[in-house]
Amino acid sequence: MGKVGAYLRLFRWPNLLIIALTQYLFRYGILLPLFPDAGLSHFRFFLLVLATLMLSAAGYAINDYFDLRIDRINKPQKIILGKKLSRRHAIFSHTLLNVFAVLIGGYLSYKLWHWPLFIVFLVVPALLWFYSIRYKRMFLVGNLLVAVMTALVVVIVWLVEIHALDEATVIEPLHRLFAGRFLIAYVVFAFFTTLIRELIKDIEDIKGDAKAGCKTVPVVLGVRSTKKMIVVLIVLVMLFAGYLQVAMMNRGIELLFVYILFFVQIPFLLLIHRLWKASMKQDYTKLNRFVKLILLAGVLSMVLIHFYLTY
Repeated sequence: MGKVGAYLRLFRWPNLLIIALTQYLFRYGILLPLFPDAGLSHFRFFLLVLATLMLSAAGYAINDYFDLRIDRINKPQKIILGKKLSRRHAIFSHTLLNVFAVLIGGYLSYKLWHWPLFIVFLVVPALLWFYSIRYKRMFLVGNLLVAVMTALVVVIVWLVEIHALDEATVIEPLHRLFAGRFLIAYVVFAFFTTLIRELIKDIEDIKGDAKAGCKTVPVVLGVRSTKKMIVVLIVLVMLFAGYLQVAMMNRGIELLFVYILFFVQIPFLLLIHRLWKASMKQDYTKLNRFVKLILLAGVLSMVLIHFYLTY
C-alpha cells in the first residue's frame, strides 16, 4: 500500500463515499424534484459536498492521531500512523483540510449571504477536535456527538438549499412540508442507526478503551447491558420505520414499503439475533459493517423516492 492508499484509509474513504452519496441523493433525488426552479448552482453544491468531506476526513485523521495508543491494543494490524504515515502527516492533513473547508464555507456563506453556514464550518472542526481528545472517552457523550454529526450531513443540505430557494423564489408550503418530512425521516434514521453502530464499536474496542481509562458505555455498564441498550434502540428504529411504511402505503408507494421491509426491517431483526450471539471481537467487527450496510440501504431508498416524485 502506497502513500495514496494510506491516506485513503486514514480518511475512511468508504465513509466519505456514503456521505457524498447521501448529500447528492437528498438534493437530486428529493429536493430538486420538489423545487426544480431555483436553489444552489451545481458548482456551489459540489463545493458544499467537498467541504463536508474535508471536515469529515480531517475528523478521522485527528481521531487516529489521538487514538494511536488505544489502536495499538484494539486493532494493531490496521494501524496506519507510525507505519505508512507519520503522526505529523495526520496533524498536517487535519489542519490543511479544515482550513480549506472553512474557506469554502466562508465563500459559500458570502455568496449566499447565509452566515449561519459559516458558523457551522467553524464549530464542527472544534467539536471533532474535542471529540477526539475528550468527548469519546466520556459516557455516551461521544456516541451522541457522532450520531448528531451524521444527521447533520443531511441537515446542512436542507438548510443551505432552502435558504437559497427562499432568496430566489416563493416556496410552495405543501412542498416545503413534504420535503421537511423526508428530512426528518432520514435525520432520525441516520441518528439512531449511527448511535447503534457507535455502541457496537465500543463493545468491539472495550479492551483498549478500558486500559486507556475511557468511560464508554460497555466499560461502565458492561457488555450485556450495552447489548440491551442497543436492542432497545433497534426496536425504536424499527417502530419508526414501520410508521414510515404505513405512511408510504397510504400515499400509494407500495414499492418503498417492500424496500424498507427487506432492506431495513429484516436486517435489523438479523442484527438483534447476531448481536445477542456475538462474543468475540471479530463478531462485533462484522456487526459494525452490517450496520453500515443498513445505513447505506436507508440512503439508497432516496432513489425510489426520486422516481415516485418524478414519475
